[in-house]
Amino acid sequence: MRNAECGLRIEDERQVSAMKRIWLIAAASLTLLSGGGVGAQERMGSAAPAPAYRPGWTLTPTFGVAETYDDNISFFGRNTAEEQNDDYIATYFPEVDLHYAGHHTQFGSGYTGSFLDYRSHSGLNRWDQRGRIEVRREETAQIKWFAHGNAAAVPTTDLIDLGGIPFRRTGATTMDGRAGVEYVISGTNAVSTSVNYNRVDFERPDDVSAFLRGGHIFESMSAWRHKIDERMALGADYSFRRASIVGDAEPFNLHSTQAAIDYEISPIWSLSGAGGIVYMESTPTIEGRTGPAWRIAVERHRVGRTFHVSYLRSFIPSFGFGGTVKNEQVSVGYRTPLFNNRRFYLDNVAVFRDDQPLTDISEQLPLRSLRTYTIFGWEAQPWVRIEAFYARVDQSSLRAGGRLDRNRIGFQIVTSKPVRMP
Repeated sequence: MRNAECGLRIEDERQVSAMKRIWLIAAASLTLLSGGGVGAQERMGSAAPAPAYRPGWTLTPTFGVAETYDDNISFFGRNTAEEQNDDYIATYFPEVDLHYAGHHTQFGSGYTGSFLDYRSHSGLNRWDQRGRIEVRREETAQIKWFAHGNAAAVPTTDLIDLGGIPFRRTGATTMDGRAGVEYVISGTNAVSTSVNYNRVDFERPDDVSAFLRGGHIFESMSAWRHKIDERMALGADYSFRRASIVGDAEPFNLHSTQAAIDYEISPIWSLSGAGGIVYMESTPTIEGRTGPAWRIAVERHRVGRTFHVSYLRSFIPSFGFGGTVKNEQVSVGYRTPLFNNRRFYLDNVAVFRDDQPLTDISEQLPLRSLRTYTIFGWEAQPWVRIEAFYARVDQSSLRAGGRLDRNRIGFQIVTSKPVRMP
């Protein structure tokens, strides 16, 4: 009898473990459902060497320097003062990371600052600053919860990873907070729920106040997955967003409901996808709308090599012109070692967005945006990296004179050394 009971417990643990593996795929896909958090990053390189966390507290100080050539420091449109619109920028960036790894608890916090020192246009000098904090806790094999927050102060709007924002040399502050619970009900069922708060505030001189609004979004997301077999799970996702945009008469609500599939193609390949509808509630000034919503993502993970491609279509609030836009987004990225040597690596990412206005706001314009970067790096030692990079942003409002692009090329050296704390 004891052997039988032991066998049942082992089988239950295997089922829960299999469900957790599939749930990891689902949890990653929910990032697409939410449209991602508010992200910001000035440096083009991949920053400090990834620290190897051990049990207990680890403090990781980091310092780096970079030299960059920027061919559009003012974010002028094409064929506008191009001879006086470039410069070389020296960047100095201190960082500090504090991490705790316990048996059931993970805690992380950090600060990053980047001082931009323009060689010829010193009036543009300023700090780009970011902070973060995160807690993850596994209460039991079935229950996990998390909470994290990010804040950033950035010098230009192309550094904000959200749709519907025109690229301008205008400073902005962003905040992003999220908390949630994941529960594996059994070997075949799992649910999660989370809440998210995003806020964007722009420095708003008179010449940009009409198309850099700012505001905040509250969002809740829920997901259910049912495991069909060791590789596949089916389920449903639901999200609710309430957006308040500066200058809009009143907040508006968005609902998205999708049927979902998560599939482990092989030990290194995974696929997630969903399809359904997104509904915008009507208000006294905005007519309600319904449209299709879908997403699909394919990922490959292998030691030292990663690849991902994804597509997302939905309605999202516009922190730029206000109102709501239909957002279509394609993202592709990969990282791979070079020369059969893990110390040399190539990292590429490209993100394309097409934002089309849905609401009747006179200033609102369509925007097509592209962000891409390429990094060639060498990990000279476990505590230092040397990287060359190229980054480009391109945006068009689909009107005469509404096209701008920005190219940056340079190199950086970053050094860091984790320190164990008692």
